[in-house]
Amino acid sequence: MMKEDSLSDGWMTVMVSWWLLPWGTYITNQGVNGYLKVGIPLNEDNSHNIAVVADYTWHQLDSYFGLRSFFGRQNSGFLNLMYQGIPNDSHRFTFGLRNFFDGYVQTLHDGYADPLSASRRAVFADYDLSRKENSLGIYGEYTYTLGEKFSAVADLSLDWNSLYGLFLSPRVNLKWSPAEWLVIRASGGRGTRSPNVVVDNLGMMSSGRRLDIAPDLDMESAWTYGGNITFYIPIGFEDNSYLSFDYFRSDFTSQIIVDQEYDWSAVSIYSLDGPSYTNTWQADFSVEPFERFTVLATFRYSDSKVWLKDRGLVERPLVSRYKGVLNLQYATRMNIWTFDFTAQINGPARLPDFAVKPGESGMSPVYPVLFAQITRKFKGVDLYVGVENITNCRQKHPVISAEDPWSPDFNASVIWGPLTGVTAYAGVRFTLWK
Repeated sequence: MMKEDSLSDGWMTVMVSWWLLPWGTYITNQGVNGYLKVGIPLNEDNSHNIAVVADYTWHQLDSYFGLRSFFGRQNSGFLNLMYQGIPNDSHRFTFGLRNFFDGYVQTLHDGYADPLSASRRAVFADYDLSRKENSLGIYGEYTYTLGEKFSAVADLSLDWNSLYGLFLSPRVNLKWSPAEWLVIRASGGRGTRSPNVVVDNLGMMSSGRRLDIAPDLDMESAWTYGGNITFYIPIGFEDNSYLSFDYFRSDFTSQIIVDQEYDWSAVSIYSLDGPSYTNTWQADFSVEPFERFTVLATFRYSDSKVWLKDRGLVERPLVSRYKGVLNLQYATRMNIWTFDFTAQINGPARLPDFAVKPGESGMSPVYPVLFAQITRKFKGVDLYVGVENITNCRQKHPVISAEDPWSPDFNASVIWGPLTGVTAYAGVRFTLWK
């Protein structure tokens, strides 16, 4: 490709070097969704019934990022035929057949400056990511309930995918309440999804690197399991306080990796070739000290690691280790006035190697964010005003090498904090009917 474009104005021709033009991005989204559900009772008490669920989605995404562009169109249909039986209060079972169809027309036009060319020669590569995917499956679910004390749900599905083959996905949910003030839950199961590399990772388009997409990417698959324990505490107004603890772990057996640390001149996209997991611990506390004043506190800690090519198991980049949230809300009688205040503390996240300067820790800083909102309720109308990011905390210089957007060093995807400062807003909410 020529490195210069010719712009003609009358008899005068101006030669413009393309790399002197500003970098820009543009994204448009359009979509339509339709949903239909029909239930047919098979007896008078509706304890046995069949149902048909149909869903259709059309979605179009057109975008460009500097020299590269992506155009995608999706037509998806879902049809589910199910039978449900409830022989008594303790037993419930569901069987069904389902069919998913996805038709994607996706074109990726990758453009970047050749890092080995002194004249900054533009290089282009085209990817046809279009595909037609059909999935047929059968499933069954059984629910056992023992009053308010115990319940168990077991689910098993077998799906055949036209691109990825057979998948068996079990799932179990258990709930036990040995006392009125205590509830214990446990769950586990397998989930799968078909990847859409570009749509799932639009942030990777905002860089000056070439895209290196491996062929024959796998379907993503993960096992997730964990539990929750909730204590109901007789304190506060109406004695409705609770304290809960959660732990969940996801083990990915197959995952699409978007790696910007393997080759600093490329965004490498490939299938996982090692372990990848996330451990999440969370604690929640809610109390109403006095009438119409509620306090909710949440703290979450994450341990997330992924196997990267030539690096092994590392902390997943740009995933904060912890986050804390405190929400205070007070409402006057009849909820005429509502005052809401939220404080967040965001923990550090590992930064990709290329975003770390010599002498820096390689972690994003800990930062707080505050929000406040006041709502005035009228008949059928709510007026509200609020302020976001009261502390005016912002990530400084979020775009790497912003002064040279056509170089491989340019990168606008390393975002760990707010990009806008203090923001005030106001709005009106209408209620047409209740």
